[in-house]
Amino acid sequence: MQKKRISVIDLGTNTFNLLVAEWSEGELPIILHRSKYPTKIGKGGINKNNITDIAILRAKNAFDEMNRISQEFDANKKIAFATSAIRSASNGKEFVKMIEDTYRIKVEIISGDREAELIYSGTKNAVQLNHEPVAILDIGGGSNEIIIANNDQIFWKKSYPLGMTRLLEKFVPSDPMSKADIQLVEEFLKEQLTDLFEVLELHNVKTLIGSSGSFDTFKQILLADGLQVSGLPESQFEIKLKDFFRLHQVFLASSLEERKAMKGMDPVRVELMVIASIFINHLVKEAGFSKLYQSSYALKEGALFELIEKNRNQSALAVE
Repeated sequence: MQKKRISVIDLGTNTFNLLVAEWSEGELPIILHRSKYPTKIGKGGINKNNITDIAILRAKNAFDEMNRISQEFDANKKIAFATSAIRSASNGKEFVKMIEDTYRIKVEIISGDREAELIYSGTKNAVQLNHEPVAILDIGGGSNEIIIANNDQIFWKKSYPLGMTRLLEKFVPSDPMSKADIQLVEEFLKEQLTDLFEVLELHNVKTLIGSSGSFDTFKQILLADGLQVSGLPESQFEIKLKDFFRLHQVFLASSLEERKAMKGMDPVRVELMVIASIFINHLVKEAGFSKLYQSSYALKEGALFELIEKNRNQSALAVE
């Protein structure tokens, strides 16, 4: 059976992510390569609905490298997904056309709902879900997707334009963040997320699963701090609430320079981790979650599994 290779690119607000995978019909995909690029495409323009010239230059530099890697792995299919910063930018379509013309790759500008569906697809392939509803959270730079689902279906989903780059540029907090700054952000989140807490209560959700991004950084810092890996699959990690709350307090008290020096800290997340931690802490406390997990899979893995499923269904139809 001929093996197929695919490059999946997630054009996020802070980072562009590349995944190269190989699969044969009837088999699980093998991940050959992962890399991420700190394009910070939303920086300086996200709340003005604009992609700045310097951000476009960073994006082109990243695409040069991703295109080179895709060719190196001889990927015979390339797909890309543009999310919040690009879909909300007045020059987003123009930017996408430039990428498509230059690199001969189809870029799909996806809605928040479509983004949520792909995140669910990725997460359920990473985390052992059952019949109980869970909340899945993807913290982005431009938007946050929240999905309530179990192993069979999505019950509710919503994309909130409350990404970390948007919040950081809206509030411009002090460094370290003052108590007044923290309170302003928390009050704003409470005001913006009232419908979420109603639906979480309705479905009696007690578990929060964070897909990649900021949750990866929590995991990396906890492991660097000597925490033992749980007996879960590699794609899933339990963040004990006591460890989360402890690390949350460390972030609140930290300066930018102190975070840069933290073992396990992702350099791309240094500026955003405090406000991301405030967001997670607000959700955990307001919703009363009792379990917190990290999923190593998110949008790009979801897109990969979706493509494989479509391919499988088409093959089945051809046989019939």
